Amino acid sequence: MDATPPPAEHDTRDWTFVVDDGCADCGYTPHDPVLTIERLEATVPRWARALERPGATERPAPGVWSTVEYASHSRDLVRVLGERVTAMLAEEGAPFADYDGEAEAVRQEFWAADPRTVAREVAAETERTIAVLQGVRGEAWERTGLRGDGQPFTITQLCRYLLHDIEHHLHDVDG
Repeated sequence: MDATPPPAEHDTRDWTFVVDDGCADCGYTPHDPVLTIERLEATVPRWARALERPGATERPAPGVWSTVEYASHSRDLVRVLGERVTAMLAEEGAPFADYDGEAEAVRQEFWAADPRTVAREVAAETERTIAVLQGVRGEAWERTGLRGDGQPFTITQLCRYLLHDIEHHLHDVDG
């Protein structure tokens, strides 16, 4: 029997609106980017608790990720945030390819991950990204990168976008 679950429902919504407008679904409001470190730190124990719950590897419905899948995706988003901020600090207008979370979930087999391992990885990636964010000061928050479609974005906008995604997924799993 094949243990590979069907793909999750692909979300085609353009979530960039949260950068300015927030998210009514999860309650996110655009934050001062300086608070990104504090808010990222706060997600680590929340993910750890969610991953300790029974059923963390079970999907609540077909096409909906399990807690371990959402946590694995969030771990990767924290890593992407650190990598992209590093690149934006090094090169104004640094270009970035689109990130396909669903493809990564399949490639890395998120559904098969051990919840305890993922909790440790979330903590480690958060620590690395926080070290990067500690180097962002003053006007550096407005340094730019380029999305895959060529649209510019700032470190501030990237922090808002990705922090929302991580906090939204905690909301998805009642974390």
